[in-house]
Parts: sequence; C-alpha cells; structure tokens
Amino acid sequence: MALLVGLAALFTAVVLVAEGSSSSRPSANEAVQAYLDQVRPSVEQSDAQGADFADVRAQALTLGGNGIDRRLERLTGEVKTTLQSVETLAPPASLRVAQAYLVAALGVRMKAVTEARPAMDAALTKAATADAGVGNAVSQLYTVAQDLGLGDRAYDLFLGALPAGSSMPPAQPWITDSSLWTTVQLTAFVDRLRSSSSATPVHDVAMLAFQTDPGVVSIQPDGTEIIPASASTSVSIVLENVGNQTEHGVNVYVYFTPDGAKSPTRFLRDFPDLAPGETRSFTLHPLATQPGMTGRLDVTALAVPGETDTTNNTLSVHVMFK
Repeated sequence: MALLVGLAALFTAVVLVAEGSSSSRPSANEAVQAYLDQVRPSVEQSDAQGADFADVRAQALTLGGNGIDRRLERLTGEVKTTLQSVETLAPPASLRVAQAYLVAALGVRMKAVTEARPAMDAALTKAATADAGVGNAVSQLYTVAQDLGLGDRAYDLFLGALPAGSSMPPAQPWITDSSLWTTVQLTAFVDRLRSSSSATPVHDVAMLAFQTDPGVVSIQPDGTEIIPASASTSVSIVLENVGNQTEHGVNVYVYFTPDGAKSPTRFLRDFPDLAPGETRSFTLHPLATQPGMTGRLDVTALAVPGETDTTNNTLSVHVMFK
C-alpha cells in the first residue's frame, strides 16, 4: 500500500514538473517575441536614418553649409531618440547579449552623426594653410567613417545573437560603399565641397589613385613596390576635377625616372576633359619595363590655367621591376 502511495506521489510530481516545463517554454518564447516586437520599430528607424545620412553625404555639394547643418541637426535628434527607446528595454535573459550589441550599434551611430556636423563644417572652412585645413577635415570625416563601420559590425552581431528564425529586418549598413570613405576619396570630397561653396571660379584637379598592370606583388620595408617587368606595362589612373570649372585637355603624365637619373627615361601622356566634380578613370600604355629597373614612378596632372594649389596633382612611388 505504501509503495502504491509513493508511486502515485512520484507520478504526480513528474506530471507537475512536465506541465511546469511545458508552460514555461511558451512563456519564454513569448518574452522573446515581445522583445523583438518592441525592438523592430527602432531598427526600422535606424535603417531610415542611415539612408538619410547617406543622402546628406551624396547631396553635400548642393546642400551647402546651412543645408548640411540643418539635416545633420535633425538627424542627430532622431538617432538619439531611437537609442533612448532601445536603452530602456528589458530583454529576456537569453537576449541580454543581443540587446548589448544593439545598444552599442545605435550608440556608435549617434556618436558618428554627432561628430559628422563639425567634420562637415571643417570641410567647408578654408584654413590659413590649405593642406592643414584639408587634412584636419579628412581626419575628422575618416573617424566618422570608422565609427559608422563599427556600428554596422555591432548590428551584425546583434542579428547573429538572435534566435534562429527571428523575424527581424536584414542588416542595412550605414556605409554601403566603403570606397567613398578612404582618405583619398575624402580628400577629393573636401576639395569638391570647398570649391562648390565658392562664388569665384576654382580651378583644381586631383590625382586620386593609380595602379600598374602587372600589379604590385610585394612591398619592401622601405616602401619600394616590387612589380613584374613587362614590355606592355600599363598604368590605370583615377583623376578628378575638384574645382567648379570645366577643364579641357588636362595634361596627364606617367614618368619613370631611374635611380640616379635627373630626368625620366620613359613617359606616357593623355589629355582628358573634366567637368566640375567629374572623376575620370583611364589607362595609359605601354610603359616598357625590364628586370632590374629601379626608380621613381610618378603619375601627375600638370597645373591647369588658374590652379593655385597643386599639392594634390601628383602621386609618386619608388618601384623595382623584376
């Protein structure tokens, strides 16, 4: 009799535990879903804010200083409100790490937008020393880009920390084209921005980048780039008109000057036309090279009429052809 009573008690306990476990599972799932439902509007808001920030960057030349300031001031307030709406949420224990990632993503984005306004102001303000002024603005904008990239990464971590099958919008990065945020592109952006805000004609061309084909296979500790020799070496160039006037027949040269020589022994040349703000990519060839050639490779755009700042007209690198 006692055995039957004990078995009955044990069976009852097992049933109660099973019922408790089954009832807790829906409760936990409901808590997760409730949290996701609370978070989703903020995530959608952040996506829209990212698109708005990208539009400010894209339309900066036409917005002008006042327009940029107004847009960024409004955006800063919106991003701050979105962050606050997420910070106050109490996630279920299983999503505390995900919540931390999301707060980090929104927090870094707010920092970036807040810093973007003085960075844009610096980009529009000509300093007494042109190089120092541009460099300062580029440095600030590059920091903004790094923060935006960190925010995008934190958001990816948030999505990765969610349960499988969560109905959360896919990641919409705030930086969709990282090439626009390199120091080279930012330097050209600052130059264009300053030219566009000037009421007087500005003549200014900038050499943004170049690469050879065959390309660089290694770089020595002193910075010398090692390139395979070829009788048909070509040089691809990216040139931009960062002024506010059309430039015709820009003299573009590729020079190779051997070590110890006073003048180049090989050169290529072209004469592109460039509208204000236009970026032109083109390739010059052949630059005949032989194994053992060592020297300086210069890619330069000669000053156009009226150009006063030629510090961004030339790119140089020491090379060795093997």
